[in-house]
Amino acid sequence: MKIGELSLKTGVSIRSIRYYEEKKLIYPKRLENGYRIYSEKDVERVKAV
Repeated sequence: MKIGELSLKTGVSIRSIRYYEEKKLIYPKRLENGYRIYSEKDVERVKAV
């Protein structure tokens, strides 16, 4: 899922999700075009933070 979907599922802002990634709290996969792809595991991690 993309960052907007993750934000909707968790209620966490897109800026906060990017901050969590910057601080190495979550590790999204990246597509060839650079887009971040988040898994259900990332949903659980964001909810835990």
